[in-house]
Amino acid sequence: MKKQVAVGVLGCGYWGPLLVRNFRSLPDCRLKAVCDANMARLKHLSTLYPDVEVTTDPQQFVNGRGLDAIIIATPVKDHYSFAKASLLAGKHTFIEKPMASSSEECDELIEIAERKGLVLMVDHTFL
Repeated sequence: MKKQVAVGVLGCGYWGPLLVRNFRSLPDCRLKAVCDANMARLKHLSTLYPDVEVTTDPQQFVNGRGLDAIIIATPVKDHYSFAKASLLAGKHTFIEKPMASSSEECDELIEIAERKGLVLMVDHTFL
């Protein structure tokens, strides 16, 4: 039996709940946790998915939830810092587009992922 990948979604605004739904439907993934600064969003997701852990603390989310992969669906200004923290914590990382605010930030994230042997993926609508 294949091991399920423990996944967490960081950011539950527009795209986050759609990603939660989609990753929950994948047989090789287990949606374990979601993180958002807005407690009302987390409470709503908790009613839909009572088995999923919720937190408002991104640092604890990245480092303390036993996740294999982190999905980042936050405002673009936070993509780089959250993705870098995720990769440095040894997590495969999926980022909503755009990947970061500059090509230099993107290059650094790619280098970290390659050095650590991690998957770094950027989402694109309809792909």
